Amino acid sequence: MSDPTTSIGVFDNAAYTRSVLDLTMRLAEVIFAAGAGAEDATAAMEAITRAYGLKGTEANITHTIITLTHEDPGTHESITRSRNVKYRSLNYGKLTATSELIVDLLETPMDVADARKALATIVSAKPQVPALYRRLGWSLVGAGAAVLIGGGPIVLAAAFVATFFIDMITTALDRRQAPLFYQNVVGGAIGPIVAAIVALIDPTANPSLVVIATIIMLLAGVTTFGAVHDTLSGFYLTGTARLMEALLITGGLVTGVAGASLLLARFGLQLRVDATLTPTLADLPALLTASVVIVIGFGLAVQVPWRAFWVVCVLGAVAEFLYLAAASSGFGLVWSSGASAIGVGLAAAVAARIVRTPPLVIIVTSLVPLVPGLILFRGLLQLSDGDINGLLSLLTAGAVAVALAAGAILSQYVVQFVWGPARRLQRRFVGPLMALPVRLSRSPGKRI
Repeated sequence: MSDPTTSIGVFDNAAYTRSVLDLTMRLAEVIFAAGAGAEDATAAMEAITRAYGLKGTEANITHTIITLTHEDPGTHESITRSRNVKYRSLNYGKLTATSELIVDLLETPMDVADARKALATIVSAKPQVPALYRRLGWSLVGAGAAVLIGGGPIVLAAAFVATFFIDMITTALDRRQAPLFYQNVVGGAIGPIVAAIVALIDPTANPSLVVIATIIMLLAGVTTFGAVHDTLSGFYLTGTARLMEALLITGGLVTGVAGASLLLARFGLQLRVDATLTPTLADLPALLTASVVIVIGFGLAVQVPWRAFWVVCVLGAVAEFLYLAAASSGFGLVWSSGASAIGVGLAAAVAARIVRTPPLVIIVTSLVPLVPGLILFRGLLQLSDGDINGLLSLLTAGAVAVALAAGAILSQYVVQFVWGPARRLQRRFVGPLMALPVRLSRSPGKRI
């Protein structure tokens, strides 16, 4: 006959383990859905379970499935929990708040029930800004992009209006659970339609710039950064899935733009891009101002914490300046983009500690002005004219996007390898942590 006290003890231990695993997975789900990479979510799960006394826990993420397994060292029985991340969208306010909660739990683990309540408060909290202001943020991205590529007042106003309606319509389609591809087809088609209206209002304007501005706005939220981060970190399945998602979004965008452009061509509107439209250092004040406007708009749209706004604005201008300096020196589009991303990434490592915000938030927001919308649209028009060079332009656009992500990740890897965190973390994980608080020192501590 078994001892009832022992049975109760085993039951309590199993219940405690399940509660810790559930809390851990919910925390990981929030940061992963809000924009963190698979490596950050995995590292967070293993660190939290260790903080709560569960050793030997194995965590894994495969794009939409989060799995956490703990094996009891005494009985060798395993408890496995899994969650399905059904919806992902960039929400840097929620990501930052959850990251701060993870810091508190690692420093001083609180009661599991209290931690659950704290997480529920974060999840259910009102957005940092109302939906209208977030939509106006996307409009600022479009307006700033129009100025960045040489548009005048009419083009600027048209880009502002076009991106406003793009976000309104795609949001409505998303609420009706329309596939992501078709959302971007519709969003991509709006740009050429507004461009046609601009051509009627002002025949001297370049309506193609409106289309390019909307492309930059739509590409700003693409998961290229996360795809590159996951792939370089060894999460090949998740990285490949995110890359396919990025290609799906881009494919829908290209389809919408191409379809609307071909339709308008039958009515006499031929969209063209001036081949000499290349930014130079002579236009530096206007370009830096446009970059800051884009960063402010994107920050509103994805709810960057207010305390970090001044940092992302400064680094957004720095990113554009470094890009122009490198491009003017003959480094080419891809290498200039990579060099700018490295510089911004190094600065973000310091700025993240000043404003207590994950480096991921600062880096991605600061690099939005460098999204290769102009190259993508030029390649699209070349292909529509039967020019094989269009394929090269599309590949160049993809290379620029990868260079931005890879450069920023490389800078964070260098910082964390030289300055911290602990070397044991570098042995367990391939890439740097971007969405979690790391200990930038070699001294002992409880942070990741």
